[in-house]
Amino acid sequence: MQVNSSTNNSLLYINEHKKSAEGSLNKISTAKNEQLDDASLALIASSIGNDIGTLSQGLQNATDATSIMQIADGVLQGLSKNAEELSVLAVKSNSAALSSDEKAALNTRADAIKASMQDSVNSASFNGQAIFGRSMEFSLGNSTIATNVSDINVDNLNLNAPDSISNFMKILNSMRSDVGSTVNALKSSTDSILTQIGSLSSAKSQMNDADIAKESANFAQQNMMLNASLMAQAHAKSVNAARVSQLLG
Repeated sequence: MQVNSSTNNSLLYINEHKKSAEGSLNKISTAKNEQLDDASLALIASSIGNDIGTLSQGLQNATDATSIMQIADGVLQGLSKNAEELSVLAVKSNSAALSSDEKAALNTRADAIKASMQDSVNSASFNGQAIFGRSMEFSLGNSTIATNVSDINVDNLNLNAPDSISNFMKILNSMRSDVGSTVNALKSSTDSILTQIGSLSSAKSQMNDADIAKESANFAQQNMMLNASLMAQAHAKSVNAARVSQLLG
């Protein structure tokens, strides 16, 4: 009975070491933690993955929104320069020293500038959609940012009415301020989203990924103990065989 008990214990140890070594080897090869077989942990990991996906799409939306605002600001900046040129032409035009032909030439130049300004407004688009004259809302995953980019019409700009140009410039400055505020809000939201994605990814990684160094050490240890158990079992078999031979002899 003592012999059988010793053999059974040896087999038990061998199986335990073998199972532990195989488990570590599997974690090393897949870099995954077997504990995720637990349904609750798997559910949590899935939920974190969904949150990361939602925030990642929000980050993409924020990037698109920032691009839209940058296009709008670029157009507004160009319009401001055009308006400054019109302001100079208006001052030049309102001079008694100019002939009618010279004033007509200035108005022709002003009309060309206005046409170019309107073209820049009408052609400003992102993904095939006009930017000016729209109210837009961007979902960032766990928040939204709304903005309104008013339409712009240059028909009322007139060299003979300098106030129309100065008022237009004030409107442009106000619009640029609004665009800048939206860009700043998007940047702040983008930074926050990146931080959240980083934290969630780290948490998910800790749940999913195995500690390779730890598992490598465990694999080596279990392998060594497995070999020792196999040697012990072989020695036990040799001793038992000798005893049986003695009994038979």
